[in-house]
Amino acid sequence: MITFNLKRSMRAAALVAAGVLFAAAPAQATIVDLTNGDSGTINGAQFDWTPEQPTGTGNIQPFLRVQNDPVEQGYNTSGTPVPFDGKVGPWTHDVTFADLQATTVTVGNASYFKLLLDINQSGSHPLLSLDQLQFYTSPTGSQTTTNISSLGTLRYSFNPGDAVYLDASRNSGSGSGDMFAYLPPTAFAGTSSSDFVYLYSHFGSTHPSNDGFEEWSLVVAPVPEFSTFFPVIGLLVAVFSTHELRRRKLKQMAREKRLSR
Repeated sequence: MITFNLKRSMRAAALVAAGVLFAAAPAQATIVDLTNGDSGTINGAQFDWTPEQPTGTGNIQPFLRVQNDPVEQGYNTSGTPVPFDGKVGPWTHDVTFADLQATTVTVGNASYFKLLLDINQSGSHPLLSLDQLQFYTSPTGSQTTTNISSLGTLRYSFNPGDAVYLDASRNSGSGSGDMFAYLPPTAFAGTSSSDFVYLYSHFGSTHPSNDGFEEWSLVVAPVPEFSTFFPVIGLLVAVFSTHELRRRKLKQMAREKRLSR
């Protein structure tokens, strides 16, 4: 009986120990490898390699540039001095939640906010790792703090060890675009359209940066050219004309009927 109770106690202790180890084990990191694949997800956001994209005015709206070697980090702000490795200039500035909402697209049956990342790497070492991506919202703009967690309400973040691996050689270099990021709007629930959105990104921990700046842009829905409205206008004119001719014909027939009496 003593032996049986001892064995049962040992099994129970082993189960408890296993449960503690399991609970203490960190979540497995997610790596989205866009050097060999075309798509992947991290915490509900989708990351897609993209072939070359037109990056002229009206197609994208850059709002953050960072540059340093071998690692670089920064967030968008209109404040000065620009913190970390952000580049001063017109393409690093505040954006509001209304600006982010203007990028809404539908993928499958779900809505997302759409951003474009364009990277710069040398031809001999084209790989670059995006090691952290976070979004904060705040009613306060133009912040310059180096305490990232104080930027505001954290809306989205990679877990420790999560990363996206990128290959600049898959496109022709600066200005062509390399990755689309699709963010779930549900992550921003309760955000006011006038709140400021801060994107913080860190590059280079696994595959170091070695060339020009990395650039984040808003991908706004294009406004249709005026010529695209011509067919619609023509259809409306034709419908109206037909209706007007029919009305006049009926009016004339009624007048002739009265005269014949």
